[in-house]
This record gives sequence, C-alpha cells and structure tokens, in this order.
Amino acid sequence: MGRTKLTDKQKKKIIADYMENGNYRETGRINNVSDNTVRNIVNKDQNTSEKLAQKKEENTKDILEYMDSIVKDQKEVIDLSLKVLKDKLSNPDLFTNIRDVAIVYGTIFDKSLKYKEMKLREEEMKYKNTTTQETLDKLDALLEEQKNAYMD
Repeated sequence: MGRTKLTDKQKKKIIADYMENGNYRETGRINNVSDNTVRNIVNKDQNTSEKLAQKKEENTKDILEYMDSIVKDQKEVIDLSLKVLKDKLSNPDLFTNIRDVAIVYGTIFDKSLKYKEMKLREEEMKYKNTTTQETLDKLDALLEEQKNAYMD
C-alpha cells in the first residue's frame, strides 16, 4: 500500500494540533500519521518555531499572573503544612511516616524553587525585549536598589 499525500488542510491541522500539545507522537496519533511525518511537517513550516516560542511565552506569562494572584492562599497552605510537619516531627506517633513528611517538605521546597525560576525567566523575557541601553538602565537601577538595601 502506497503513501497518501496529505492535503494542505491536513497539514495545517497537524501544525495546529502540534502547537496545542507540543508532542509529535500525540499529534501523529490524533491525525493518524507517524510522529516522523508530524516532525517533518512542523519543521518545514517556517512560522511554527516562532509561534511555539510566542505561545510558550504567553503560557508562562499566564501562569505567572495566576501564581501572583494566589500568593496569599499559597502562603497559608505552606504555613499550615509546615505547622503540621513541625507538630508531627515534635510528637511522632504510630501514624507518623517520615517518608510522607519528607515528601511534603520536598514538594514545598521544590515548588518554591520552581516559582523563583519562573520569576527569573519572566525577568529574562523582559530584558530580551529591550534595547541594550534600556537593559543597562535596568541593571543600574537594580544595582542601586541592592546597594540601598544592603546599606539599610
């Protein structure tokens, strides 16, 4: 059985599906083609990488905005979790499983680091979208801010 040539409409759908899920194999499954076919179509389209970068940037921005909107709730959950952990570690009983305590603590620690990483990426994106002089001005302002904070 020979290969069937995909129509432009099918190719556009494949690109759109790939843009949505970012996975060659999943896109191939959805469109009943191989992941290599998806890869070839996506890589041939010149705008795809730009669109993917833009979509990723938008998604990151949306996530950061959401995370900023629930900071108070997050702090409350973390405070309560740490209190429970402290209580469990201070008064171990038959139901205290150190593995569970370690998992909760590790999760909290990991998520806080991930959040800081996302904030740094957000700052990095801001700098990428500025001119060299604007970047230097921002760096000067940050240095001055750090200097003032250190002096206080």
